[in-house]
Amino acid sequence: MTPGDVCREIDRLAVGDYRLFGGRLVDEDDPRASIRADDLLNTPMRSAIDRRFAQRFEVFDARAVHSIWMKWYLNVFIPPILLADILLGQSVAVGLPTLRFIIADDGRVDAIKINGTCDSSSEDPFRRYRPMVFDHFAPLIALWGSRTEVTARVLWSNVGNTFEAMLRRIETVSGPSGRLSEAQRLLATPDWLGERNPLFDAVRYVSDGPAGRRRRVCCLQYLLPDRRFCKACPIEEARAPPHQEGTTSYRG
Repeated sequence: MTPGDVCREIDRLAVGDYRLFGGRLVDEDDPRASIRADDLLNTPMRSAIDRRFAQRFEVFDARAVHSIWMKWYLNVFIPPILLADILLGQSVAVGLPTLRFIIADDGRVDAIKINGTCDSSSEDPFRRYRPMVFDHFAPLIALWGSRTEVTARVLWSNVGNTFEAMLRRIETVSGPSGRLSEAQRLLATPDWLGERNPLFDAVRYVSDGPAGRRRRVCCLQYLLPDRRFCKACPIEEARAPPHQEGTTSYRG
């Protein structure tokens, strides 16, 4: 399948519980302006993001803002990549030099331009997901860590949380499969072909059902003045009954 074929197939899947994931991967024919990975979270972009939050809060912790921005990015990037792998048997080329990023007016990444795909139906999961983890996220997290005060530990936790949540959604919507089980195994294995696995144990379940889902590392969202907690927050305060209405998390 060509990159355009993969994008179109994902868009066809993007209905019902997958509806948010259409249009997130596009091929090089998309006419919209785009930027390189090196421009993500640069000074102008951080300023645009900060202005968005300044409309709501007089004072805020920039670490929470930049972590939330990354979670928005992950919700654009990870779901269609996993849909391509698990449901289409296709791996998307995700090394940073191969990608361009389309930015919305509010500073969020709106879509990612891709220019490479391949059939990976017979490939070992640790090999087919290695580009995502070590060629995409490892350098991005190093870059974003140098431009923000968010630690690599928090940024990797954001990756693992979104990865696990999307696998759960695929299992619920499309049912179990061999490729899904292989992807889930990545989260339960401490090493990655001899290297430390940064996705290992990102999410834990303390009881059955969504209410028992916990991130291992907090995303820092609660540091904003309105003290909102994400649904998987590991902080004990998040389990207490809310004192006011409006406790939904920042989801993009």
